[in-house]
Amino acid sequence: MGTFLLRDVINADSSASISDYGAHVLTWAPAGQSPVIWRPAAIQLREGTAIRGGVPIIFPWFNTGWDGGRPVSKKPKHGFGRVSFWTYDEATATDSHTRYTLDSADFDDDLLAQLHSGDHPRFHATYDIEIGERITMALTVSNDGDEPITYEAALHTYLHVGDVERIAVNGLETCDYLDNTRADVPRCPAAGEPVTFSGMVDRTYLRDAAPDAPVLIDDPVLGRTIEVVNGGAPQAVVWNPGQAAGDAMGDLGTGEWRGFVCVEAVARLDRSIVLAPGETHTLSQTLAVR
Repeated sequence: MGTFLLRDVINADSSASISDYGAHVLTWAPAGQSPVIWRPAAIQLREGTAIRGGVPIIFPWFNTGWDGGRPVSKKPKHGFGRVSFWTYDEATATDSHTRYTLDSADFDDDLLAQLHSGDHPRFHATYDIEIGERITMALTVSNDGDEPITYEAALHTYLHVGDVERIAVNGLETCDYLDNTRADVPRCPAAGEPVTFSGMVDRTYLRDAAPDAPVLIDDPVLGRTIEVVNGGAPQAVVWNPGQAAGDAMGDLGTGEWRGFVCVEAVARLDRSIVLAPGETHTLSQTLAVR
């Protein structure tokens, strides 16, 4: 069993808390402000169980996976990245930078075979977190093998808001989206208006035209706007479970669903990442307060 270590990073501009388990950013707050990255009042630290809140790293598949144009049943859900102990790189650590690594050599072949990327997929992942007036989280994956590898990835970021039913998510008005709340997951035309919340919202936005354009979360309760800029991510997921599903979650307290919205940098489904031998790809997300 690994050791659960939580690391605090503090400098003049901001503070953050990070878990070695999952290389999981638990909180981030600019100096003098309430947290921007949200976590519940109580978190569960148990091997094999994902931590709720913060920024789980979804890798190397999203949900139960996708292969050959159809959903499949890979386990664990959302991949093994968020339920693994990453290696903390002490040599590069400062009061504004943290790095973690994960290597395919740490996993058995049966687990890796779910990548459907040849007989012996080999990769290493580096996760860099830059902490200051803004926070940037960057997941870089390198193909170390002799065959192409295909994977899905996401930074499943929980953002702290005063009341999710009073916020507006701007910047996705012109994007078509997949409605993940419906069994057939239909592609829906661009809504032409900000995303608002009055029940469960679970959408995968297709950002082919402007994948790096800012997404802005306007929050009248906390009196601020959170800016989200994604890199290397052809999609963005927007999610909140709403009251019925949120209050039924065993790792959330009653009503805690109101305090967050997830806006995620994502590459999944037919936008999965394909790396030839020797290639790398970086998926990133930067958060700031306006």
